[in-house]
Amino acid sequence: MKIRLKISLCLLASSALTITGCSKDGDVGAIGPQGPQGEQGIQGIEGEQGIKGDPGNANVKHYDIIVSNTDWSANLHFGASNEYRYYTVPADSTGGIELYNFYNEGNIVLAYAKPNYASDSGRGTAINITKLLPYIGMVSTSTEKFGLLIEQQANTNRLLLAKTINGYEPDRIPDEDVPTTIDFRIVLIESSNAVSEIAGKASLLNNLKSSGVDVSNYNAVMNHFGLE
Repeated sequence: MKIRLKISLCLLASSALTITGCSKDGDVGAIGPQGPQGEQGIQGIEGEQGIKGDPGNANVKHYDIIVSNTDWSANLHFGASNEYRYYTVPADSTGGIELYNFYNEGNIVLAYAKPNYASDSGRGTAINITKLLPYIGMVSTSTEKFGLLIEQQANTNRLLLAKTINGYEPDRIPDEDVPTTIDFRIVLIESSNAVSEIAGKASLLNNLKSSGVDVSNYNAVMNHFGLE
């Protein structure tokens, strides 16, 4: 009997120690209150400024076309005494875009030309640079000089070629005076405004002018849109 009592007392004492030890650690899973926020750290050194990006040209496309002397039509009358040869720009040369439709939707079509004569043709342009159409340049031969006129016909997809008389009036150009090749670059600038044809073109041109860009300056336009 005494032995059983001693064993019971020992077990009871052991249980009391276990309960007392657990109560010191608090309830399992309980979350204590949030501590105070720490002080803000010192601000880091400001990073270097990034490189300035190129002017946006998402709405600008350009296409290069080479027209040889055999690609032009025969001399034709275009009203009164005006005579031209013409070349129709196919839509597949301008990304499937019909120049006439693009122009009539209030967008801008800028066409630049650089005529080239073969070295054995006996002809050379006095201003051998790329210029905005209408292009007027002087061509010299061993016996004469004549004006060369290259235009864009806004109401068609045509480029026009002629000699000039009296400074500008277009006249027929014989085969031997047609440039061996003419390098054309056609720049299409799409208007982002839903405005009329005239207002759209005026807005685009005014934006370029306010940015200091002269559209008659080929290099200025190419540099502005990053097209070189």
